[in-house]
Amino acid sequence: MEPSKQPPGRPRDSRVDDAIRDAVRELVRDVGYAALTVDAVAARARVGKAAIYRRHASRGELVFSALVHGLEPQPLPDTGSLSGDLAALVQLTLGVFSDPVVAAATPGLLADLKQQPDIAARFQETFIAGERVQVADLLERAFVRGELAARADPALVHAAVLGTAFAWVFLLAQPPTPALVPRIAALAVAAARGEGA
Repeated sequence: MEPSKQPPGRPRDSRVDDAIRDAVRELVRDVGYAALTVDAVAARARVGKAAIYRRHASRGELVFSALVHGLEPQPLPDTGSLSGDLAALVQLTLGVFSDPVVAAATPGLLADLKQQPDIAARFQETFIAGERVQVADLLERAFVRGELAARADPALVHAAVLGTAFAWVFLLAQPPTPALVPRIAALAVAAARGEGA
């Protein structure tokens, strides 16, 4: 998992990154997002608070980076088709949302983003922007292959995947079965093609 900030100078010790990530997961599971503090993460990880603040600008950024992905999301596979690429994205998204620790942290993280506009703006500029680039890349591949008659809106397709997966897991409290992956991917393909608009 990539860090959300890279300080200048010598390379960071990945053992510190791992310790911070493990500490966040343990604390979310043990005390919940609301009670999680940078002090507690530092103590559990046995690192200084400065090591955490060099990597993360806020508690929300720290938790998201530890539980979901850092500034640069993991590369998505190029499956050779739009539906396959979107299915891979859906599978990854459902996997993240199904993690019990992510589920425990999500309500508090969303509340922080709503109450703190500066943190929400940074969140958009870092994590969400990184995901959007991936979606734009897979849509561009589909356009070049001739699967799309026109370039699609990455924000709309991204929202189709995230919003549907989020609603299914968190709002409807339904288990994400394997059969759900191609169904959400089909919705995202329709969004990419402008079908139903």
